[in-house]
Amino acid sequence: TLEEVKDLLLAEVEKIKKGEFDDWLIDAVINDLKLSEIRQYEDASSVAYAHMDAFIHFQDWQDVVDFTNDLKSITKEELVNYANEHYKDNYVAVYKRIGEDPNIAKVENPGITPVQLNRDKQSDFLIEFNKSEAPVLTPQYVDYEKAIKESKTENGLPVSYILNENNDLFNLYFIFDMGQDNDKEISLATGYLDYLGTDKYTPEELKQEFYKLGISYFVSAGSDQIYVGISGLKENLPKGLELLEHLWKNAKPDQETYEKYVASIMKGRDDAKTQKGNILFNGLMNYGKYGEDSRLRNIYTEAELNALDPAELVDKVKDLRNYKQRILYYGKDPEAAVTAVSEKHDVASELKEYPEARKYNEKETGGNVYFVDYDMVQSEMIFLAKGDDFDAEEMAATQLFNTYFGSGLSSIVFQEIRESKSLAYSAFSSYQMAAEVDKPNYTMAYIGTQANKMPQAVDAMMELMTNMPEAKEQFEAAKEATLKKIAADRITKTNIFWSYERLKDRGLDHDTRKEMYEAIQGMSFEDLQTFFDNNIKGQDYNVLVIGNKKDVDMQALNKLGDVQELDIDYLFNYEKKEEKDLKM
Repeated sequence: TLEEVKDLLLAEVEKIKKGEFDDWLIDAVINDLKLSEIRQYEDASSVAYAHMDAFIHFQDWQDVVDFTNDLKSITKEELVNYANEHYKDNYVAVYKRIGEDPNIAKVENPGITPVQLNRDKQSDFLIEFNKSEAPVLTPQYVDYEKAIKESKTENGLPVSYILNENNDLFNLYFIFDMGQDNDKEISLATGYLDYLGTDKYTPEELKQEFYKLGISYFVSAGSDQIYVGISGLKENLPKGLELLEHLWKNAKPDQETYEKYVASIMKGRDDAKTQKGNILFNGLMNYGKYGEDSRLRNIYTEAELNALDPAELVDKVKDLRNYKQRILYYGKDPEAAVTAVSEKHDVASELKEYPEARKYNEKETGGNVYFVDYDMVQSEMIFLAKGDDFDAEEMAATQLFNTYFGSGLSSIVFQEIRESKSLAYSAFSSYQMAAEVDKPNYTMAYIGTQANKMPQAVDAMMELMTNMPEAKEQFEAAKEATLKKIAADRITKTNIFWSYERLKDRGLDHDTRKEMYEAIQGMSFEDLQTFFDNNIKGQDYNVLVIGNKKDVDMQALNKLGDVQELDIDYLFNYEKKEEKDLKM
């Protein structure tokens, strides 16, 4: 209960007030704060905000820089005294509970008249602002052959490494090119590992040992890849890797812990059912693409979860090291990292091939309306259309089109539907290119509106998706913004490796931003119109809708296609339920 959570939190505060913590914890906390600070300052925006915060709080920048070092002078006694002085019964507990507020006031709709858009006009402020000169950004492209170096461990595992030239942090990944599509149990098994201890450490003690080293470990499984690895202070890489290997080899299953793990999964499912964004953009979106047979719905029931043997799940994670694998290292001194892996990560001489992956087929779109009844004031809907397969030649036009037509406050869709006609709280559209070669692109349009305005909002959106307005000044602004975005984009650190992986998934072997930048420079509105006519105009849409059935005009939805009301449990396959055809 929420009250139990409150008691747990206050009990931890009491431990500090009584000095009931090990002496090493203060130094470990300081090291963790320093580690967090280093990670934070890897991002340029974080550095800028840190300078801004120091400026507005009249702090000397040197004091900010020295802060974590200054913490080292604080003794345990001082910390305990501070906690007792400030942490008394002077707290406020705020609970969020589900219920109805009887004091909600209804506001009469005043009516809204359409706004005439003035895209060709500029305020005096904007005219003056535009006189400011900003430095010209030059695009920087990645030469992947130079940026990613290759090596091998003594037992022949391939290693890709990227030098960290900024600080003493590192990331080390063991990558397995298999995932839930290859083995349904594997994501369940990898998630369970985080709850376990070994024959030497309890789960709490194991996490403490990692914490002392300034090292974090991670195990995660996606649909087609699994990562096992560590990150943190480079100086402790060998000890951190040794600790990871110990857990990987000696994890101990525990039935009680597994039952709590299952309970947390079921709690997560219950929470997911209450989040309308998850229902629309995850549940309905997947159903609109795949229908009943999708990886989202290919899950275990609660009874099936409880019937699984925790020992078998642990064995599955331990056996993972016997499959084909490759390594990514980002940090300094890659030779030492490769040596540490060679010494501490032993694998079989003959590694196993991956199980065959299950395929999920994306269905043709058009003529279907999938509706979920949800208690909400707004109604939200997505128009989804399957397009042609990925084509690298259209990457430049796609980025320009999304900027001009569908994304952002200055896009055609937002200005026409929300700003001009006041038909939606939010509206956007995008052409989404497939992440893999031989996979389809999708056209998507979103409207969030009042239920009584849905028919008019749908008409307005469909008009735009059929006839793209021409606004030349807005097109030139979108073109400039798209070029600046590419010019400002910087691919750094481990993202060099992951961006290259994404390119290879699309059948590409180099940084395509250079061709995109040059292509966009030469594009005219006529080129964009051709892209629109070939990829957007005349599409057949599946319509995905979430809203309160009492307020939504179901007759209007019926005009868009065959309406099917989907139960939330059925949508996510949390329970076996049949869909209901609405009778109009």
